[in-house]
Amino acid sequence: MRWIDKTRMSLLMMLRRGRADHRLTAELQFHLEQQIAENLAAGMSAEEARHAALRTFGNPALLRDQSRAHWRWNRIETLWQDTRFAARQIRRAPGFAITAILTLALGIGANTAIFTLIHALLLSSLPVTDPGSLVRLALDFHQNNRSRNAPLSLPMMDLLRRHAHSFTGIFGWSVYDFVLKDDGVAHGRRGAVVTGNAFAVLGLHPAAGRLLQPADDQPGGGPDGWAAVISYRLWIEQYHGDASVIGRHVTVTDHGVIIVGVAPPGFEGTLVGEKPDLYLPVEFSAALNNNEKDLHEGMAAWLTPFARLSPGVSRARAQAEVTTLLPGFLKSTLPPAVLQLPQVRRLTLDVDPGRTGWSNLRLEYTQPLLLLQGMVGVVLLICCANLSGLLLARASARQQEFAIRAALGAARSRLMRQLFVESLLLALPGALLGIGLAWLAGPFLVHGLRNAQTAATLSTRPDLAVLAITAGSACLCALLFGMAPAWTASRTNLEAVLRSGSRRARGSAAGRRVFVPLQVALSLTLVVVAALLATTVIRLRTENSGFRTQNVIFYYADFGRLQQQGVDLLPLYRRIQLRMEEQPGVQSASVVSILPLYGWFDEGRFTTAPHALHATTLNADTNEISAHYFATVGSKILAGRGLRNDDGDQNSCILSQRAANLFFPRDSPLGQMLHQVRHDREHGVTTVRDCQIVGIVEDTKYDTVEEGLQPIVYYPITRQSHLEGLFLAIHARSLDAARAAYHTTLHELAPTTPETDPATFSQLFSDSIAREQLLSALSGFFAALALLLSGIGIYGLLAWSVTQRTTEIGVRMALGATRARVFLLVLRQTAVLLAVGIAAGGVGAFFAARAVRSFLYQVQAENPLVFAGAALALVLIALIAASEPARLAVTIDPMEALRTE
Repeated sequence: MRWIDKTRMSLLMMLRRGRADHRLTAELQFHLEQQIAENLAAGMSAEEARHAALRTFGNPALLRDQSRAHWRWNRIETLWQDTRFAARQIRRAPGFAITAILTLALGIGANTAIFTLIHALLLSSLPVTDPGSLVRLALDFHQNNRSRNAPLSLPMMDLLRRHAHSFTGIFGWSVYDFVLKDDGVAHGRRGAVVTGNAFAVLGLHPAAGRLLQPADDQPGGGPDGWAAVISYRLWIEQYHGDASVIGRHVTVTDHGVIIVGVAPPGFEGTLVGEKPDLYLPVEFSAALNNNEKDLHEGMAAWLTPFARLSPGVSRARAQAEVTTLLPGFLKSTLPPAVLQLPQVRRLTLDVDPGRTGWSNLRLEYTQPLLLLQGMVGVVLLICCANLSGLLLARASARQQEFAIRAALGAARSRLMRQLFVESLLLALPGALLGIGLAWLAGPFLVHGLRNAQTAATLSTRPDLAVLAITAGSACLCALLFGMAPAWTASRTNLEAVLRSGSRRARGSAAGRRVFVPLQVALSLTLVVVAALLATTVIRLRTENSGFRTQNVIFYYADFGRLQQQGVDLLPLYRRIQLRMEEQPGVQSASVVSILPLYGWFDEGRFTTAPHALHATTLNADTNEISAHYFATVGSKILAGRGLRNDDGDQNSCILSQRAANLFFPRDSPLGQMLHQVRHDREHGVTTVRDCQIVGIVEDTKYDTVEEGLQPIVYYPITRQSHLEGLFLAIHARSLDAARAAYHTTLHELAPTTPETDPATFSQLFSDSIAREQLLSALSGFFAALALLLSGIGIYGLLAWSVTQRTTEIGVRMALGATRARVFLLVLRQTAVLLAVGIAAGGVGAFFAARAVRSFLYQVQAENPLVFAGAALALVLIALIAASEPARLAVTIDPMEALRTE
């Protein structure tokens, strides 16, 4: 019988080689095996029987030609068989399948959610003709983050059009908020002003009517007046796709315009996330602000410029050309005194890729999103390592199955393919569930962005590109976590496994012992990064910004219509302030031009010399306020007094402590004169405003919490201020009292003015650290997920180890080993894995902490307490995960274990 079994096994191995060599169909193989069996019965040896059977069926080359037509179908049939078999195997272990699918869903879902946001903000191409040839032009002062990516002025854009030969067209773009009034109904609409050639350079075609042309971008508009193009979305929602809207006269911010066309569907502007509903020429903005001279001759840079490269011109060549032309442009557009400023002398004009458009959110969130994408990539690796360990345990339990299949002729590639199919069947539902999780998480991610208005327009729905990346991630995951089990299965020792007859062969545990330290190392890296970012948020929240954040609320005062009607707004603001302070529960009220912590500043140049022409000037931020402002926001006046609401105080000003030290380092600033100057091409250095210093106030942070303290000059609000765009500040016992005071006062003193949404100081404070909070929250979630997966991995390895070592543990206990000794025996294995993982993870965490140093605030990247705390967290998770397998080990009955063996 042994000789027969040996011969049959040898025959099956030869049949397998014959099938691989000649690609015989299943039917031909069946008849060939029958003929070989008959030859064996006639007394032939195995090799003679095989060659005789082949001679009976004909030339092997002929058999190969006959079977080639059926080969593809057989491969499909074999794959279908593997899929059915894999489904049965997964169905037999529902607990394992659910664990694997949920693990993958969390890993793939996190990656999909972050990549969806990255795709929407950074990677999605504009729906225009040849987006790859679009570039964006941006001034860079190379000074600080506040000055980077500055826009261009219209005069500089005109110079570029005339002298730069690397571009077929240059156009400018800027966003505006308009009030669209049609048939007596007014709605606030997001819009854009663009140069007349913008749509032509983009290569767009209208959905109806026509698009803006250079003839429309003239003072006063085109021949028929101001022309406007509406978005396809507005055309469908408000006008129901009616073509008669072309030629319709409407009112945009109190100016009559005519709708000349509809933008193509899918086009939402070149500034990502803005989604304008109205497109008007740049000259329309001059009509709105009554500053046509400043638009064409001034230094104001407010247009985001784009250009299209000429055919055959590379971006590097265009960059070289504009770099050469820049000094001449600056000399032609800036006064000589401005050209000597250090930041202007460092100025460069960058030619950046414009395929994806541009967004202010991109400048702020590119690095954080890439960091988060790296973190979720690490989480996905931990998921794959976890599943690899679980599948290795399953593979070791199926060694007898693999040995029998190999003995029956299954090639190693067939065994590996079988396990890869099982891995893929686990990965695909995990990917589908992950897409659902990403869909649900998308709005929460967008809500965490600082600019809520812009972020709300970002699409968080996974599109075809995101779905393709997710499908690729699922296949990659199946390959990663299925590789080790497949390789182990293909290396099964046939003779050893079949001789033992055990259904729980031990197999090699080396692979499983590698995956657990890998999970620990990756988890430690994530936990350290999350702890550093969380510490940063704590430091920012406890930072003294110079303001009170509780029960302070701001309302935007939109009195532009009253100003156009000739109403003197300065007395109106003073009456509103006094009336609000009389309301129940209100402690103080004021008016301010620029909100604190709003990410916006107005910079000016100052000198203390009486003759400013040759004086040294210094920079400082400016703001305009009314009386009681510092009492309202909780800032302390250190010396002197505050401002008063009377005309006699219109030439007074208050300095922050840092501004006082900057302008008067040796003398007391109280009573001194300060002169704000500007550089004009026609008149040189001229004085803009003189003021006498009447007070010193504590330093406050106006841009963001993490910025350094800036010098600030506070002016009183006068009739020369931009009164139509100020904020009402209210400090009350509660926010409800503040809201009631605003509504009551507005209805009494300005009943025709529309109410605006409030902004609480606490919300402004949270928005100013939104990026850091988003990073901290998501990194904390990913770190917690990594700890959970590491705990599952440790538990799975130890539980498998205890099962495999049941006999050994039983023998030890039969020979006198105590339960405590057995318990420590199991924990010792955990300690070894932890030590290796923490040692490797410490090195990775060190470099990861240095990589995120730019996101930290008053936190050392190499903080030993953070590293120690992260390691302690991993140790606790490991002890919790190891406690249950250790408890099971000490409950093993020695006699039962020996009897089973």
